[in-house]
Amino acid sequence: MRVLHVVRPNAHDRPGGDLVQAQGAGRGLRELGIDVDLAATATPDPAGYDIAHVFGVFEPQTAERQVAAIRGRGVPLVLSPIFGDLRTYNAAAPLLVRALGAHSPRAVERRLAAAGRQERSRAWRGRIARHADARLKRQRELLLQADVLLPSSEVEAYHYGERLRVVSVPVVVARVGTDEAGVPFEPPDVARSGIVCFGRVETLKNQAALLFALHDVGVDVTIVGPQYDAQYSALCRRWATARTRFVAPIARDEVFRVMASAAVHALPSWQELPGLASLEAASSGARVVVGTRGCEREYFGPDADYADPAQPETIRAAVLRALERGPRAPGDALELRLRALTWRRHAEATLDAYERAIAR
Repeated sequence: MRVLHVVRPNAHDRPGGDLVQAQGAGRGLRELGIDVDLAATATPDPAGYDIAHVFGVFEPQTAERQVAAIRGRGVPLVLSPIFGDLRTYNAAAPLLVRALGAHSPRAVERRLAAAGRQERSRAWRGRIARHADARLKRQRELLLQADVLLPSSEVEAYHYGERLRVVSVPVVVARVGTDEAGVPFEPPDVARSGIVCFGRVETLKNQAALLFALHDVGVDVTIVGPQYDAQYSALCRRWATARTRFVAPIARDEVFRVMASAAVHALPSWQELPGLASLEAASSGARVVVGTRGCEREYFGPDADYADPAQPETIRAAVLRALERGPRAPGDALELRLRALTWRRHAEATLDAYERAIAR
């Protein structure tokens, strides 16, 4: 079987979870004897391939061109939508950013209280609601063109029906994996310490709220990731302390070294499915703090600490709980949970989806 994996044109210049997922799936499929090519383009040429697999509908204008090119050739299409309804994020995140721009912690807290009262109604009316509805319509049309849909969680699959009203396309859930999953973590040579957060420095990942939540806690915080938004980066630095470090993207082996030395990995993001950085950190033996608005609970269950991205006080409380519990032990419940999350198993489910698509 020859397979073409398709990601957005700028995926290599601005890597994200979609590229990591495509690369991980590719490695797993090659282990199963499948011939896989990866194309970062808006106009893929699927000629000669048995199946084409598009990753992501979060940029509908790009995905529409990718799907049209594949459908124009009559090649079976599998779609990993990597879908999340960003309505509440688009409503609440700007309120949070404005609150964090206040002149003092007390002023921030007053603004946060007002923002909490506005979030629910704001998401469902006016320009935000109109924009969200138009986006969901385009995403729905994309999903309906697929032969099989490949979500990374049951939560995501649920939203296809609940948010997008897509019920006629077969769904195969393929949970994402990590390079470290299935390998027991070893205690580090030195004691774990500090908080680390891996991810693009942006409103979606919510590093500014994390730093505000911890600005008066005496702990080392390391923020690792590219900074494309100068204004948001400045907001993060506003709440940084003398014990905060900002680190540019680092090599893969260095990523796991940093994760293996951190006490906690905190990513209180607005939307993760479920957050590959959190999975990798957990596989490396760190405790993890994650958000509540994606599918994190499906992956981590009771073995992580949870925080509402809109409420810095819950981020602070979650991080402190994680620190108080101390180091994890090899073979603990979280490690056992993660052992099942390998790219090989992801690939097996993906191959099932391919066979179903070809059969259709």
